Amino acid sequence: MALQAPPELIGIHTNMPSTVPADVAKALQFGEPPPSGLLAEERGAWEQLDFFYKHGLGYAQEMMNRPQTLYGIADSPVGLAAWMLDHNTRSQALIARVFDGQPEGLTRDDILDNVTLYWLTNTAVSSARLYWESKLRLFAPKGVSIPAAVSVFPDEIYGAPKTWTEKAYPKLIYYNRLPKGGHFAAWEQPELFSEEIRAAFKSLR
Repeated sequence: MALQAPPELIGIHTNMPSTVPADVAKALQFGEPPPSGLLAEERGAWEQLDFFYKHGLGYAQEMMNRPQTLYGIADSPVGLAAWMLDHNTRSQALIARVFDGQPEGLTRDDILDNVTLYWLTNTAVSSARLYWESKLRLFAPKGVSIPAAVSVFPDEIYGAPKTWTEKAYPKLIYYNRLPKGGHFAAWEQPELFSEEIRAAFKSLR
């Protein structure tokens, strides 16, 4: 929507922004050292991305390249749950703690309800096609020219540094780093997320 920029769209909010500079993306792709001169916040994002490229990218690549081969998760509710809950290391840890008696943001019922919704509607495989149908690079800036707001949750795949964010979104109207929350922030921390939405669009009212 932001790239199509219809006149009715006055701004966007995202908690998984695309901000990774080309030199950083290239180094990550080819297993090279990080570019010199990264600020502390940028170095932190590099380390998160480096871990993801080495240990989590396969999850996304499977859906990007062969989404229909995931039919196995549509044959078993246990397989479906395993696929959904082990999305990435941080999300898996946030979800696992609920079953270990440490509810935070989510309850056991929240998690089971989410898996059940995919199971009963048989939409596990079709939901993965989003990755296959998108022709945009995963974390690269997309050339968004309309007003944009960004919320950074600490347990996201990577915490977008403000320096990268300002370059990727030239009309950045809001940027905030949150104390908790991960890749599924709207589900896991709905109160924080809704507060971010209100703050993000306040200047556009």
